[in-house]
Amino acid sequence: MKCNPHSILAVNPGTRYLGMAVFHGNQLIDWRVKVLRGRWSELKLEKAISIVDAIIDRYRPEHLAIKKLHPARSSESLNDMIDRLEKLALRNGIRLHRYSIKQIEAFLCGEKRKNKRNLAEAVAAIYPELYLELQIEYPKPKDEKKKEKLKSPYHIRMFEAVALGVVCTNEFFNN
Repeated sequence: MKCNPHSILAVNPGTRYLGMAVFHGNQLIDWRVKVLRGRWSELKLEKAISIVDAIIDRYRPEHLAIKKLHPARSSESLNDMIDRLEKLALRNGIRLHRYSIKQIEAFLCGEKRKNKRNLAEAVAAIYPELYLELQIEYPKPKDEKKKEKLKSPYHIRMFEAVALGVVCTNEFFNN
């Protein structure tokens, strides 16, 4: 398989939602969330891997950026998915990169308070085409004392995948 040397596939793995973003150089060319329905099983894991494999076949990335899981927020199922994604990258000759949420937030949020909303806003500031999804994702609270709630929490998976890609893009194409 011939890879595109300027492409990155960023994957934010989850057992319910799979966030993905594809970059060509600094340009965001595809972003999505795939819902993985049903109880966790080997069949569901196979479906998740086949979704990522199809994106790899379509875009032929040279780099795969994966969110490094925090041990307290991980599970055997997520660890299995990460292992399979790593094997998929190896099989396709794709360079693997792992970034923790702390690394991503430090890069994109700087001194701002680090939370999901600020991360999503930082991503939308870089890629204005995501602004509408940011508005859908984070409606304004009716009561200013209440914390803003995610209307559709699965969208954060996509924002985190784009953030992964931004960090990886910066590391390889802006230095």
